[in-house]
Amino acid sequence: MNIEAFVAARNHLAEKMNHEPNTFGTDGDPRKGAAVYTPLALALYDLAVLGLSNSFVWQCASHVLLDFYNQHISDKHLDIGVGTGYFLDRCRFPSTAPKIALFDLNPHSLAKSAKRLRRYNPSCYMGNALQRIDIGMSGFGSISLNYLLHCLPGNLASKSIVFEHVRPLLRDGGVMFGSTILGEGVRHNPLAKQLMKIYNAKGIFSNLSDRQSDLEAGLKAHFDEHTIHIAGCVALFSARRRMARTVTGDCRAVSAETALKDRKGIGESRHLQH
Repeated sequence: MNIEAFVAARNHLAEKMNHEPNTFGTDGDPRKGAAVYTPLALALYDLAVLGLSNSFVWQCASHVLLDFYNQHISDKHLDIGVGTGYFLDRCRFPSTAPKIALFDLNPHSLAKSAKRLRRYNPSCYMGNALQRIDIGMSGFGSISLNYLLHCLPGNLASKSIVFEHVRPLLRDGGVMFGSTILGEGVRHNPLAKQLMKIYNAKGIFSNLSDRQSDLEAGLKAHFDEHTIHIAGCVALFSARRRMARTVTGDCRAVSAETALKDRKGIGESRHLQH
């Protein structure tokens, strides 16, 4: 969908989002966390969140997140929970003409990000990451979930369903990466403690019980390998699908692990490099 068509198509839903208080439902509805991103909030987001909160509240400066994007971004990328498109606007793609898809529950975020990234002609999709993601595209080399999980209802054990929905969209060897603000197991300064209480009370965040061990369990359950790095209150994570290979004499494409199981006693197992 081109940007102009998308912006025009979103107007009806945007009107409902602004004027119908029940559009985003009650506790447990992911739209509640998305509702805060009005046009006014998005106009202030880069300064308030990326410029101030990240450094002084969550203690993870935005340049750390940008470096994380640069380490993992590919030439075919899906961004889930797009914010303002700040990091895609500033990161270094490995191609001068990357293929970009934007996925979000909030039409204002999609429209702002699409306009900001119009030089890449991104595709835009509106949807809920807690449900099956059917956008008619797959084979992504990278998928990002930046600052998404702490805005979703539930705890990390239940929110890990997102990983199940994302995994089939990656190509072999593709990487999912992202960041989330943890509620337990990290040190919150006084500002962070106060904002955590306010945001969770309003349903903007749902992360008071989010901890690294649950994030790790979710990643381990759905991916072949993963990493987690803590910066301040923020967990930066990545996970990969293992490369597949074709077993000689067999037309099936199978993972290296499966191939080794099928070839018991033949050779030694080796670590698959990505």
